Formats: sequence, structure tokens, C-alpha cells
Amino acid sequence: FLEMNTRLQVEHPVTELTTGHDLVQTQFRIAAGEPLGLRQEDVEWRGSAIECRIYAEDPDAGFLPSPGTVTHLGRPFGPGVRLDSGVYAGWTVPMEYDPLLAKLVVWARSRQDAIARMLRALDEYYVGGIKTNLAFFRQILDDGEFRTGRLHIGFIEEFFRRKAASGCPPGDVEAVAALVAVIHAGHSQSAAPVSSPSVSRWRNQGRERLLR
Repeated sequence: FLEMNTRLQVEHPVTELTTGHDLVQTQFRIAAGEPLGLRQEDVEWRGSAIECRIYAEDPDAGFLPSPGTVTHLGRPFGPGVRLDSGVYAGWTVPMEYDPLLAKLVVWARSRQDAIARMLRALDEYYVGGIKTNLAFFRQILDDGEFRTGRLHIGFIEEFFRRKAASGCPPGDVEAVAALVAVIHAGHSQSAAPVSSPSVSRWRNQGRERLLR
């Protein structure tokens, strides 16, 4: 084996939603000495699920981490929407660890319905005070190549090349989305000032620590 992970992967909610089996509960039962309560033929796939791993990172700067304090937080809810997260307004994303904020997962009867549901959930999701990849996911889900399932290991690099050729930088979309969210939330007076996309807080903090 090149790799053996004796744990649940972060994508396990997709399996749970499409099979109806609680993998975490099953893992605990096996660890407690109980036998596996299902056979392979008991596993049936139903519908389609999509997971977006919400990170405090800047997609326009090579996905560098974006540590800082979460000033405002608006989370999506509704049928077919699952959000695994422990983030709250006032929480500080540290520089030392993985900047994962949440796992946003949706389920629907078809892939196209799942895409539509995820777009709705992403539109309801707002994280203020730090950069995130929320706008990046909105663009990916709206992309024609993604919608038709033409995916490959170089998809992200190709996606950025197509965006650059179209003259619509991803950062513009994110800035507009953030501005609309702030105005809608009524925090236009108290919102933190928007930092320049060319400044990486992760890099700056790292440099400051090296100077100590």
C-alpha cells in the first residue's frame, strides 16, 4: 500500500448521505467489540451528494491560509443541507493548524439538483473578517465543465486559466459577494475594513515571528 488510513476520511458525510448509514456510529460499535451490522449487499446508493470543505484561505494567492478572527458568521440551513463545523463569530483561525472551518455537504436526488442546492447553501454562507474559498466554490459549481462532469486532475489549473482568459478575475466576484453580504447583514458600519488581496496575513505573521 502507498497509504493506509485507519480512520474515517473527511469526505465520509458524502457516503453517509448517499447510503443512509452512520459511519461514525458504526465505527464506535466495532471499537466496542460489536460485529459489523451490515453486509456489502445491504449498501445501496441513492441520490447525489456534494461536499465543499470551507477553508480560511485565499484561492487567488495560491490557496495560502488566511488566519484571523471571524467577525460575522451566517450559516446555511434547510432540507438536504449538512454543516459539520465548530466555528463561531469571535473565533480566531490560528496560523499553526489546518485552516479548515467547516464541511458543507448537500444531498439531492440528482447531481444537478445537488449542485443547485449547494449553490443556494453557499449563497447563504457568509464568513466575515477573513478570506475564505466560498466564492471559489460558487464559481466552480457554476462552471460548465464541472456541471457536465468533465473533471480531471488538472481541472483547477485549467479553470483558473479559463477565468483569466475571460477577463473575469475570481477575486472580483468574491469582493462583490462579500460587499453584498455585509450590506444585507446590516453591518456596513461595523464591518472590518477590506484588506488588499495582494497582502497575505499568513505570510506577514510568519515573517513577524521570524523577526522575534
